Amino acid sequence: MLEGHPWVFSGAVGQHPDGVEPGATVDVLDAEGVFVARGYYNAASSIPVRVLTRNLGETIDANFVRERIRRAIDLRRSWIDQKTTNAYRVVHGESDGLPGLIVDRYADFLVVQFHTLGVEVMRDTVVDVLNELMSPTGIWERSDVGTRRADGLAEFPTGLISGDEPPDLIEVSENRALFAIDVRRGQKTGFFLDQRENRQTLQTFSRDRDVLNCFCYTGGFSIFAARGKASMVVSVDVSQPAIDLVEHNLRLNRFDPETHPCIAANVFDYLKECKANKQTFDCIVVDPPAFVKTQRAIPQATRAYISLNRKAVELIRPGGLLVTASCSTQIDYESFFTIVKHAASAAGRAVQIVKSHLQAIDHPAPVSFPEGRYLKCLFGIVH
Repeated sequence: MLEGHPWVFSGAVGQHPDGVEPGATVDVLDAEGVFVARGYYNAASSIPVRVLTRNLGETIDANFVRERIRRAIDLRRSWIDQKTTNAYRVVHGESDGLPGLIVDRYADFLVVQFHTLGVEVMRDTVVDVLNELMSPTGIWERSDVGTRRADGLAEFPTGLISGDEPPDLIEVSENRALFAIDVRRGQKTGFFLDQRENRQTLQTFSRDRDVLNCFCYTGGFSIFAARGKASMVVSVDVSQPAIDLVEHNLRLNRFDPETHPCIAANVFDYLKECKANKQTFDCIVVDPPAFVKTQRAIPQATRAYISLNRKAVELIRPGGLLVTASCSTQIDYESFFTIVKHAASAAGRAVQIVKSHLQAIDHPAPVSFPEGRYLKCLFGIVH
């Protein structure tokens, strides 16, 4: 906390304030009564205080919210080429000084998530500020997230907050690649924006390669592999609607799904089938959903990650590329390296890491907030 971590855990609280409404702003004092930080309060949470400021003279009001959002917008506009990319994270919670608030841009629409009680209290102010500063066609809510339950919130609202309803599919551009995004029913807010730089990196490695994209979702890695002139891209996901959208996105970018087949299947079963048929690839992308969400589940998740990566490594031709990612916060960077090491050893292969990445630039993480460094993505040559 004193080094800048934005959370005050319940075990660190010596004395709770009396008569404070849940979601209200409180000051955090040290044992000597000296001001440390100011944040919003929720006694029902395992994180009773989420820090908003460490400046004693800063008032938490509409102007505070406006300036935090304005700063976040300005940073994205300076980091991201607005002419080639119109899908990105605008506000990233703690990393932008607004714990619990997520705002994503998809073309002319915004999608918001209110993860915590404290930011739920700020809801109307947030919406007013977003309309003022960004003038979106519409703002859609996707607060169907489990973190709300952990913060004592019983409702998980989704739907239109402001402006016009988004179409069933919003067409967006990412580094000039086109994607149709379903913000109503898609995973997260509709797209995995945090993998942007990793998709771009894959494009540079894809020329003349046969690529397998596991857990492809709507085909982000698949499209960039095809743009990199891959010989063939096979996209696999258990969800048929996701596969339908991959095919749609391939056509949107003028690629033929006949050349780049899309398969609705369980990834583990598909990898087993490939091994039985002695089918191999020059590059395999392994980007599964989070296998672990609690500390207790880490051992089981670690075994699952090792098994999955071993199955992938076994199918990669000598000199080929493994692209493997984990979005599980509980698996840190060194642990993920160790997972890949054990997977390679179990497969009787060697993996030479050539690139390693965190999440995209619009998902920053304070150095004092390791929980913010949740995405790990490794690019490794398989020998």
